[in-house]
Amino acid sequence: GFLRTPFPGNVIPGSRIDPVARNVARLFPAPTAAGAPLGVINYTRTASNVVPKDSWSLRGDHNFSASNRLFARYSFDDTPFNRAPVYGDELRNIAPTAGPQVFTRWNAVVEDTHVFSPTLLGTVRYSATRLINFRRPYSDNFNLESLGLPSSLRAGMVDPISLPAIQITGYNATSSVPNVVVGGVIGATDLINFGNTMQTVQGSVTKNLSTHTLKAGAEYRVIQFNNLQVGDAATNFNFTPAWTQGPNPNASSAVAGLGLATFLLGIPAGGVNPQPALALTNKYSAFFFQDTWRASSRLTVNWGVRYEYETPRTDRFNQLTNFDFSVASPLTAEGFAPRGGLTFVNTGGLPRYNSVPDRNNLAPRLGIAYKLGKRTVIRAGAGLFYAGLTGIGGGATAFGTSGFQASTAIVTSLDGLTPAVRWSDPYPNGFNRPTGAQAGLSTLLGQGIGFNDRGNVLPKSAQWNMSVQQELPGNMLVEVGYAGNRGWSLFEARQWNQLPDAALAQGDALRQLVPNPFFGRIAVGPLAQRTVARAQLLRPYPQFEGVTSQAASWAASGYHALQAKFEKRYATGLTLIASYTYSKAMDYGSGPFAGETVGAATFQNWNNLLAEYGTSVLDQTQRYILNTVYEVPWLKAQKSPVAKVLGGWQLGAIWSGFSGGPLGVTSAVNNTFSQGGGQRPNWSGQSACVANPTPARWLDQSVFSTPLPYQFGNAPRTFNGCRSDGVEQID
Repeated sequence: GFLRTPFPGNVIPGSRIDPVARNVARLFPAPTAAGAPLGVINYTRTASNVVPKDSWSLRGDHNFSASNRLFARYSFDDTPFNRAPVYGDELRNIAPTAGPQVFTRWNAVVEDTHVFSPTLLGTVRYSATRLINFRRPYSDNFNLESLGLPSSLRAGMVDPISLPAIQITGYNATSSVPNVVVGGVIGATDLINFGNTMQTVQGSVTKNLSTHTLKAGAEYRVIQFNNLQVGDAATNFNFTPAWTQGPNPNASSAVAGLGLATFLLGIPAGGVNPQPALALTNKYSAFFFQDTWRASSRLTVNWGVRYEYETPRTDRFNQLTNFDFSVASPLTAEGFAPRGGLTFVNTGGLPRYNSVPDRNNLAPRLGIAYKLGKRTVIRAGAGLFYAGLTGIGGGATAFGTSGFQASTAIVTSLDGLTPAVRWSDPYPNGFNRPTGAQAGLSTLLGQGIGFNDRGNVLPKSAQWNMSVQQELPGNMLVEVGYAGNRGWSLFEARQWNQLPDAALAQGDALRQLVPNPFFGRIAVGPLAQRTVARAQLLRPYPQFEGVTSQAASWAASGYHALQAKFEKRYATGLTLIASYTYSKAMDYGSGPFAGETVGAATFQNWNNLLAEYGTSVLDQTQRYILNTVYEVPWLKAQKSPVAKVLGGWQLGAIWSGFSGGPLGVTSAVNNTFSQGGGQRPNWSGQSACVANPTPARWLDQSVFSTPLPYQFGNAPRTFNGCRSDGVEQID
């Protein structure tokens, strides 16, 4: 085993405090609650985000004849988002807050409708939308050298040159509004430069027969996504308790080690992750046919089918990457013949597409409405639906660009025990540089890689529902129903280079330094050293660190809901609608959402994905909505100019109440040494909920314990019974 010797009196000597740490510590703002004990909030501040809005629209209609009508519309919106710096305007240069953001949107549409006969109608429509999204960090052009950091760090960061995110376990800044705090305790590197355009052509024809209404049509879209996004913490220095816990460095606990102590000693983890600019394009086409059949006075059947095809992505500069899992690696050594390597679009016989075209997307739909009695209607429906390729993020990483994107991680230690880095020189071997496709299978050997799996397909969702609607005396309506949804082939990253579970039985031997068989052939990272931890050589792809399939189409979800609605209309012009939903949502993890990590979405064991399926962090068991609309009677029946301005108004209000989401618990320190997974604590099986939760004690810590080194915890990803506060809002 291994042992560490504590500092005398458990106090770090002044001579051991790192010079960079001293300089960075001077940037921290003074607490607003001085003397607060460890773990208690000691800084609070109230400020407002500023979101001005400027929008307008123009529309013109022209009737060429009684059977031909054309309309055109142009809409413009400019809504910049100026977030309040967490520590105030005077300290904006250290703010972990997202910088001022420009949001400009415009939309244009032209539509022509032609009535060919009383039973035949045709429509053709063209539309275009444009989004401009621009943001740079508050600490842009920060003087890195003033902290004692080397000037060479600028070359690794590329752009922006801002204060790196300083992340200290147990110390963070948060906001009551999502997507405001994005960096560390101080510092952020967020940069966004988007210019996205979508053009769409649609056409349809509708034919009315005696008992059938037939409709057929087609749609074609060109989606252009021009994006440059550098992550909020793309350059970061991370400090965890792992380097100050002891005496057994493999055993973590609430009183062993402190992230702040690791910070003061100047033992950083982290990395730099500059991003390439992409100019992505994919094209969508669809054809559909549907028939609304009035089979009788009681029964109406709506059925149809839709075919969809969306091309895989292309990049104007061919900066997209795949991975061949079985090809022999050019990096060999005695006793090692690893397989796997990066491949590139438009190279080596691959097309420009970053995946194999998915052409079998047929989507049937069926709906039935049956009038059971004079006041009772039964409705049911089911369908298969496909999602698009958009919505997986804006940064290049999500699209698989290794080779054109080269991150460099700090080599904090070779064995996970002994620090091997100084904060004043965190990258002694320099930085990885993008080589594009020219290095072929030798690209980024010894580094972490991310790619797009050529076998990816479009996400799918099967949806079904049934309801009974009953009209009651007194202008009242009641509806009760059930809805279900099953999703599969959903996008979720997949790590392929975790140690086999059986290897964890070797325990401390995994950390032992052994001769590196690849020494001299790799320039940067752990595999550039003469010795390497034994665990690295036991990985499925030992020539790489992380091997990540970005946005791989492997995940699944499930949803079931009881839905009820009550509606009452009054003769005075008042309408009340109350709805209630009791539901359950399950998935494999939602991860970062709306700029924040919303739950314990880190996968613990990539070799046991079934254990990750559980209640979604987005699950809201109960939802209540009360909607009321009142038609103001003043001047309603008059036709004077004054009445046209002041009459016909409506007053509306919506009250919503939602259950809180389930909570998850992760370990502050990952001592599995699994080379890819995370870690959750052990759970005794007793309820973790407390009777009267407070922010300081929301869960019962006594039911959790730290797993032994090299073992995974047994806690589930989320605890369905222990939830965050519910939410109420009025609009």
